[in-house]
Amino acid sequence: MRIVLCLPVLAVSCAVPHGFELQEEPSVYGAFLAARYAGASRETSASSRFYADALSHDPASGFLSERAFYSSLLAGDFTRADEAARPAGDHENGLQLAHIYLKAAAITGRARPPGAELSDSFGPFAAMISTMLDDWALVRAGRADAAADRPVTPTAGLTGHLMIHRAMVLESAGRMDAASEAYRAAYSSLDMEGFSTVLRGAFLERQGRTDEARQLYMRHLQRASAPDLEVRAALARVDAGGRPPPRHTPAQGAARALFAPAALLNASAPAEYAALYLRLVQSLDPQFHRNTLFLATMLDRLGLEADAITAFDAVRSGPLAEQAQVDAAWMMFRTGRQTDALARARAIAADTMSEQPRLLLADIYRLTGHCPEAVALYDTVMAEREAGGFEQDWRHIFYRAVCLQIAGDWQGAEAGFLQALELSPDEARVLNHLGYNWIVLGHRVDEGFALVERAAELAPDNGAILDSLGWGHFKLGRYDEAVEWLERAVELSPANPTIHWHLGDAYARTGRELEAGFQWRRARDLTNDPREEALIEIRLAEGLDAAPADIE
Repeated sequence: MRIVLCLPVLAVSCAVPHGFELQEEPSVYGAFLAARYAGASRETSASSRFYADALSHDPASGFLSERAFYSSLLAGDFTRADEAARPAGDHENGLQLAHIYLKAAAITGRARPPGAELSDSFGPFAAMISTMLDDWALVRAGRADAAADRPVTPTAGLTGHLMIHRAMVLESAGRMDAASEAYRAAYSSLDMEGFSTVLRGAFLERQGRTDEARQLYMRHLQRASAPDLEVRAALARVDAGGRPPPRHTPAQGAARALFAPAALLNASAPAEYAALYLRLVQSLDPQFHRNTLFLATMLDRLGLEADAITAFDAVRSGPLAEQAQVDAAWMMFRTGRQTDALARARAIAADTMSEQPRLLLADIYRLTGHCPEAVALYDTVMAEREAGGFEQDWRHIFYRAVCLQIAGDWQGAEAGFLQALELSPDEARVLNHLGYNWIVLGHRVDEGFALVERAAELAPDNGAILDSLGWGHFKLGRYDEAVEWLERAVELSPANPTIHWHLGDAYARTGRELEAGFQWRRARDLTNDPREEALIEIRLAEGLDAAPADIE
């Protein structure tokens, strides 16, 4: 695989070719510098625009055409990518990805295919992508039989991906028995069950095998821990007697054929490279929303928040639309835009929301302190699971209990923690949370200590859990052991103010007053909780014995 190591949008340290500054007109170099600055600032649209401007002043520059192509493709600016791909990839020394992009653009009808072969041979991955696009070019030209007759070269680890492609090509050629077998093989071997289920089920529907399609959809929904939303919509369509989805156009088929290998790059190549291939898929079919959602997550990983939001917002219809909106709200929350996240979450709240979006929305409510709204959503999900005969998920019960505790209902919270523990007795988070609270409350300290001790065995590198174990030792009067565990917890989670406070208390009980003061001051500087800050200030002013033992 030929990996792009110097992408113009994100890699600001890429060297300028020797003499470039001296040979080009100031307008060219100015646009080039503006493009680099925009890339460094994660402004992909501006970077694409400035590189295109620079290229317009010097259209023969291979250096500028490559960077204009990369930046426009990453930005999803396909008009500019079409323009830059020709000088970048349509000659024997051209850029491989630009060459492949031209093949894809030709399938959509936006451009003619490349007129020159590359002198540098493709690696296995790029060769597979190029061959797939050649097949779909034949289908578009009305030569589906020729595409179906072309030999298939297996690629290590990508058999299922090839079978998806072959199944759609065979269906286009009218070879339904062979297509059926290829769809079955893809379903069995591709580690993307929701995606392969949607494709195989739609084929079965088109063949009038509606009962088989229904069984396929139901099997997925019954066994999947996170049921695929498109599969759920497909089952609803079948049950309502709806028309089967039409056969894919060549561009749509090419997009779906390339999606699985492009998604695979997420685990085997730089994130920028995966994002470029996902953009390539998007250029083939902007309405292929499964790809758009995956692309949005990759853009988020690259720190391109604005581009990720744009991608999420492009999914405006279909079964994935509400998922896209909730994912956008969750991304806003993770990146510190909590007010925007909450506003968006509230705007998309609806009684008809499916389970996964509803749970993400509940998490946003819970983490922004809006526990009544979160509890209502958790209750709805749990009630629907019970009505549908599905097993309850310990996480729903656990996080609902966390909300009840925040709201001051410890009795209800404790019952929830115990229920979650019964469903998942070896879940370290549940063991730790319940055990720690019993220790702090002081009425089931021994039982709580046993729970956090078990949690520490299951998650020995979790600073918060080791803190609970150390605090349990402290509450039981084993101060030397408390110091040992709390020191380890601080090493693992140095930014956690509660652990510093607990270690300060343990130091104070063992006569290490100077070190105790240091830990308390560190906790005070780190905490954002006014109750914790007040507790620590009393310790610093009057000592441990004059201060409350825990937050009240």
